[in-house]
Parts: sequence; structure tokens; C-alpha cells
Amino acid sequence: MAEDFEILDPQESFGSDKTEGFSYGALVMTAHRKSMENGSKEMKEGYWNNKFDRMGNVHKVWVPDSREEFMNSVAMLRILLEREFDDEITKELKNLDEELAKKYKDFCDKDKSDWQRSSQYFKDIQSNKGNFQRDAMLSSFFPYAYEYVLEEIKTSRKVLSVLLKLVKRLNDFGEVSYKN
Repeated sequence: MAEDFEILDPQESFGSDKTEGFSYGALVMTAHRKSMENGSKEMKEGYWNNKFDRMGNVHKVWVPDSREEFMNSVAMLRILLEREFDDEITKELKNLDEELAKKYKDFCDKDKSDWQRSSQYFKDIQSNKGNFQRDAMLSSFFPYAYEYVLEEIKTSRKVLSVLLKLVKRLNDFGEVSYKN
């Protein structure tokens, strides 16, 4: 979806005053807006789409993974706000990270267990396709990789909620004007 992207002049996108330039508040507000936009989209896996030009030629166009876009936009907001973290926010985010890491380990254990219980025929078919079970990694032929992505999305939403509480508590960014 190339038409979703728009190149803006940084001076114009963060206010009409040419002396304002890039401010921390404007960057946080932009990252916050992007996280909210990406979080409100349907969470779909990326895929290739065929588009036709005027001459009837087919062009393959990659439609981005909206799940990854959302998780990455939350990660960028987290990076921007990192200097504002206090002990409470750090503890909440650490708990969320640990919870997600535990779920990943649980999914890896289930993946390994399912592989070990699988028939030799299934293992042969998967190995002929180049698929193998690896320790501490999720396989694409069991549902756990998909389930983990859903857990990542849920955790990203929780992280976004924690970050929004921080922004509201700081109340630093209220006076920054923003033009869309």
C-alpha cells in the first residue's frame, strides 16, 4: 500500500512555526499517534498482492504485516519515553517483558513436545521442506508461533497502556501543537 506513505517536511509536520523544529514533545506525540493508528488497524499478516498497471502487466506488491507495524511503533514510543521512566514504570514494563519471555519459553516447550510426539512420516515431510524443530525456537508447522504473535500483540497493547499512563502523569506534552 504505497499510497499510505506521505513524505512531509519536518518543519511543517510539527507546527507552522519555522523556529520550533524538532522538539521532544512533538516526537513523542508523533510516535504516540502512530502507535494508536497502527493499533486500531486490523492485525493481519503481511502478504504479496498482485496489482495491474494500465498496460495489463502484473506487479507484485508487498502488503506489510500490520501486527509488526504496531509492535514496532510501540517499541519506538517506548524508546522515546525511556528517559522519563521512573521505578514504577520500569517495574511494570519489566514484569510485562518477563511474562512474555515466560510465554515464549512455554510455547517453545509445547512445540518441542509436539515434535517429539509426531510420527516419523510427519518429521520426514517437514524435513524435506526444510523445516526442523530447533530448541528455543518456534516452528511454523505448529500453531504456537501464531499464538506467540498474538501474545506479543496483547503485551504491546499493555505496554502502550503503561506508556500512556506515564505521558498523562508527566503532562509535559500538553502545550505542543500538532498539525496532521
